[in-house]
Amino acid sequence: MPEAALTAVAALLALALVWLVWWLLIASEGVYLGRHVVVWLYDRFASRYDDSKNFQQVYEQALLAGPLLDELDGHRAPMVLDVATGTARLPLALLEYPDFQGRIVAADLSRGMLGVAARKLCGQEQRCLLLRCPALSLPFEDESFDVVTCLEALEFMSRPGGVLAEMLRVLRPGGLLFISNRVNTRLMPGKTWDHKQLARLLQGNGAESMRCEPWQIDYERIFARKLGSATPVGGRPPAELLRCPACTEVGLEPGEVDSWRCRNCGRPVRSGAGYLDHEAARRSL
Repeated sequence: MPEAALTAVAALLALALVWLVWWLLIASEGVYLGRHVVVWLYDRFASRYDDSKNFQQVYEQALLAGPLLDELDGHRAPMVLDVATGTARLPLALLEYPDFQGRIVAADLSRGMLGVAARKLCGQEQRCLLLRCPALSLPFEDESFDVVTCLEALEFMSRPGGVLAEMLRVLRPGGLLFISNRVNTRLMPGKTWDHKQLARLLQGNGAESMRCEPWQIDYERIFARKLGSATPVGGRPPAELLRCPACTEVGLEPGEVDSWRCRNCGRPVRSGAGYLDHEAARRSL
């Protein structure tokens, strides 16, 4: 083969390799490489995440907090769980919304993202607990929340269907599920749902009344209700909802500085950098 042809082939292979790395690590945010890579990428990128997204609070309140509260029919003090909270986009929008009087548990698995979220939520610790835990194993009893949310995250999870089922497990009957659904599917084959697939998945896990609305360039927002009806949980202290990683009983409560303790078995659960690290305590057993 002529030298020029070899050079061209080598250049094409190099370009293909660069594109593959870009797709695996940037475009698809590591999802095809497994959960640990996804979390590692978010840890590395946490300090620059908000700048890349260019969140503006006035729009966050108008397009997130306002529509969510409108769905609650006047209930202004719900117990909210935000799964894959990242840098606390939704909690901030709710906490700065004048009509919101509830409490929030904001969960994520990235220490870096939770660290940024803690700095942004400084002074709001009584109303929002930051919690490090996996979305596939939420440390709460069934039917613990009035609202469960997950934005721009399901498609980056290794088992999004399992996460959706887990979110509906901890949502009370009649409670509100608020998620985003990716509509730009070109670079994420097999990781997104069309409306029929999503509707079947929601119905199979006890949800009804799915409604889709345009939201962002790559996403639409989805509202659904869990079947049934139950009295609202209301804005309760998170200690009344959290399971201990050791005995799995509900009863974690703030103890000494930078730690919580289970009132049932006495096991301490350390917190640091502004969040409760439930996952580290579970792995240390």
